[in-house]
Amino acid sequence: MKSPAFDYIRAESPQHAFELLAKHGDDARVIAGGQTLLATLNMRLSQPALLVDIAGFDAWRGIAVEGSVLRIGALTRHSEVESSPVVAKHAPMLTQAAPHIGHRAIRNLGTFGGAIAYADPAAEWPACAVALDATLVIAGAAGERRVKAADFFQGLYTTAMQPGELLKACEIPVKADGVRQDVDQRCLRPGAARPGGRRCRT
Repeated sequence: MKSPAFDYIRAESPQHAFELLAKHGDDARVIAGGQTLLATLNMRLSQPALLVDIAGFDAWRGIAVEGSVLRIGALTRHSEVESSPVVAKHAPMLTQAAPHIGHRAIRNLGTFGGAIAYADPAAEWPACAVALDATLVIAGAAGERRVKAADFFQGLYTTAMQPGELLKACEIPVKADGVRQDVDQRCLRPGAARPGGRRCRT
């Protein structure tokens, strides 16, 4: 199946994106990596009149320790999180979870913030964000606000973001000495492939 027709605008800045979202309302959808949105378009589960591309916001990508938190920009690719020595040191749960996300092509294109904002209960990053007591940085035309991950996710594919707002970054407390983080991924289908070619068992 092919996606419905839509217009496309590459936002020049966050302010430009906020203006477009305010103008077009529910007829607009935001795209960055597009690994989730494009699939829903092709299945006609989403039929926006306009796609607003925010992939060019370089200031919204990157990984850095700022004081006592590890800050990951929303436009950082999954693969960047997976390979980052900074993440491995300060939030190893993310390093362990990353290989379970789709396959290499998806991890090379999909964004950390996109997966969180979509709020799929089966996705890795939302669960990790809650487990690590992360804070989500939300940006809008009126400025920024911060919401704890436990309060950000409100239901299936539902978050605390208001219309016209965008997820800018995720802030995670750096791992304290002596604290251990582990990921135990359970497969829904017997025989499904796991990272490294291993297979799930019943």
